[in-house]
Amino acid sequence: MKVIDIAIKDLTQTMRSVFALGMMVAAPLLIIGLIYFAFGGAEGDAAETPPAVRVGLVNLDALPKDAPLEEALGKTIVGMFVDPSVAGWITTTEFADEAAARTAVAERRVGVAVIVPGGFTADVLAGRAAAVTLVSDPTLSVGPQMAEAMVRALLQGVAGGGIALETVQGRLHAAGQDPLTLDAGALMRDYATWYREVQRGLLHETEPAVLVWVAPTATGSGDGTLQRIIAQMAAGQMVFFAFYTGAYSMMSLLREDEEGTLARLFATPTGRIDILAGKLLAVMLTVIVQGLVLMTAAHFAFGVAWGQPAAVALALIGQVAAASGLGVLLIAFVKTTRQAGPVLGGGLTVLGMLGGLFSGAVTMPETFARLGDFTPQGWAMKAWMLALEGQPTGAVVTSCVVLVSLGIVFFSAGAWRIQRRYA
Repeated sequence: MKVIDIAIKDLTQTMRSVFALGMMVAAPLLIIGLIYFAFGGAEGDAAETPPAVRVGLVNLDALPKDAPLEEALGKTIVGMFVDPSVAGWITTTEFADEAAARTAVAERRVGVAVIVPGGFTADVLAGRAAAVTLVSDPTLSVGPQMAEAMVRALLQGVAGGGIALETVQGRLHAAGQDPLTLDAGALMRDYATWYREVQRGLLHETEPAVLVWVAPTATGSGDGTLQRIIAQMAAGQMVFFAFYTGAYSMMSLLREDEEGTLARLFATPTGRIDILAGKLLAVMLTVIVQGLVLMTAAHFAFGVAWGQPAAVALALIGQVAAASGLGVLLIAFVKTTRQAGPVLGGGLTVLGMLGGLFSGAVTMPETFARLGDFTPQGWAMKAWMLALEGQPTGAVVTSCVVLVSLGIVFFSAGAWRIQRRYA
């Protein structure tokens, strides 16, 4: 009962401290919130839909006689912008001539006009200079850039087809065969089919598409890029402040020593190991409450999906054990509360950086990433990353065992040193 009484007393004092509550809950949530809104999280579901692009089309091109193509290049270019796969974010308007298209851009009825001149296909096939004209609203950037990228990709494919045709003709000539026997039309069609498949393969998309736009979202499913960043940052901040809370809560030992109440407590029949056990229990309860509050707030405020309940429970247990044990060990090497501030703050920040708590969403060099295996924060972060990825309970067991073992070692070493100090 003495252990529980001491734990309740310390826990009550911690929960009454405005500074402690601020560092335990308010600070990590504020940091996560700033990152969330900095990446456009406030836009909500609107971030899932790319901005609409209004394109004006002018096609003056025609297919020359005896051309090895099935359709004029101008028709192919127009086809990109009216393809059903881009209908959700591209709206098109066709104009009879360049002047009408330029007027529409000037009046901001369209954001960019794509103008294919007459004889464009003939010039390309003859190797003459040929150009598609893009006229854009100077106040826009995304729409014109996307239109340019789409046209450029198609023209690069056309250029590649020409190079392929010249290469095959050259090889036939070098082999003593007549290049005129080559079916240029069939070759160009085969090349066009291959080029389309390559472009779709690069997009990892089996459905026909000219351009695939995937916008990160902070809401909805957990597969969005921004959602993963927020989840990883939330885990990193929770781990960092859990270890800070573990050390700060153990500072009650130093405060009671400076106030003289610790000596009176030692003079009671309560054993010193019971006193340390009570304080450790208070620290563990505090870190548990902190973790539950942060997880709940991050889930409802920022849409963080923490993973399977059993895996989450193991990650939390490991975090609590390691943070509490390390708090006892660190306090064992600090003599006054004045020393504790910079020592704990600096030491825990360095360990947090080495543990990857501030770089979870960034791919770090392998050597730096390995440093996390030598810090309790790194193992805690590893456990949470596995949980966030939806890994089964068995995948988190190793990290949990390591963290609990470290917590026991830290507490044992810290308790031994504290007993020696107050012997």
